[in-house]
Amino acid sequence: MPKTFQTIIVGAGPAGLIAGKYLKDALILEQKKEIGRPIQCAEAISQTALEEQGIKPSPDWISAVIDEVEVIAPSGKKIKIKVDKLGFILDRPVFEKFLAKKCQAKIQLNQKVVDIKKEENGWKLKTQRGLVFESQYLIGADGPLSIVRRKIFNEKVGLLPCIEYLVKLEKEIKNEVMRMYFDKEKFPDGYAWIFPKSSNTANIGLGGKRDLDKTFQYLMETRVRPEFGPYQLLENKSGVVPWGGAKIKLFQDNAFLVGDAGALADPIFGGGINNAMISGRIAAESILSGKPHLYERKIKKLPSFSAELLSAQKILYSMPNPVLNQLAEILEKKDVFYLKTIPGILEILSKEHLRKNFSKIVKFFLILEKNTGSFA
Repeated sequence: MPKTFQTIIVGAGPAGLIAGKYLKDALILEQKKEIGRPIQCAEAISQTALEEQGIKPSPDWISAVIDEVEVIAPSGKKIKIKVDKLGFILDRPVFEKFLAKKCQAKIQLNQKVVDIKKEENGWKLKTQRGLVFESQYLIGADGPLSIVRRKIFNEKVGLLPCIEYLVKLEKEIKNEVMRMYFDKEKFPDGYAWIFPKSSNTANIGLGGKRDLDKTFQYLMETRVRPEFGPYQLLENKSGVVPWGGAKIKLFQDNAFLVGDAGALADPIFGGGINNAMISGRIAAESILSGKPHLYERKIKKLPSFSAELLSAQKILYSMPNPVLNQLAEILEKKDVFYLKTIPGILEILSKEHLRKNFSKIVKFFLILEKNTGSFA
């Protein structure tokens, strides 16, 4: 006889573990042999995201505390953004194990789901080890290549390959500053990043659709080595970022898509942990309230999941280098909100490339302010 639960959650990442925190009659099936590994993530999370889940930051699973973001233009000029609330770089395996301890749901590791079928009263799942489980509800929390999304929803999403390594650096790095490099010519499909893990280690990577290895080597030799000296690649953390959850179906027949399985990563900067935890909680709350059909509506009403952010993404990653450089010239020693002032607007209009792209720039920052509050 198959084992029966009210809810089966496929995937024990942040989305699945947060859902499992709220659901008692539930089972989490995870194909990995260990919670949190392998890591395919830059490991950044906001203080706000933790507060929304009632989680207090702990030095046990925080590698670095971030209070500033440096956005670096192709010219090398830096836009320094002080964050209103702190951000963190996680020790993600330890963080996910922390979340697992909070789960009411049972967790079974090394249980890869290979088949899912709709039954009269719910769902039947079969694992690679031949075990069969049944449930009334099904939550797909199984990442960008989700079997739940492919088998049940038949939805296609955008996938951006990313290459990333944990890197040991010879020279010390400021472990309170996140760096993001934008360059339409060198990093045409995304951006490159340096997220500190300690005073001499960092998660370093970039997203792109072609020549990833070659582009990563360029990043390391032209940006990293000149500033931080010789380096050592310690651990490969490469993966993919899924886009487009705001435009696909996220609920049907008592099945939910959460986190990366629902392509709910932030479309602008690609972060997935914040949105994963939010969607996991809302899916669980929808089940407990007896109104599961409201899940998708609730998700898509939230600013952080707005389809408008996909429009902002297209604007940002289409901006040519002269535009990026002139924005950096204006903001090199000013706060971003300066662009909202009359002197800021006049300065934009005084620069040729910004003037030609004025409407796009305004649209981008208005969308960002409306849906993230980061331009307030």
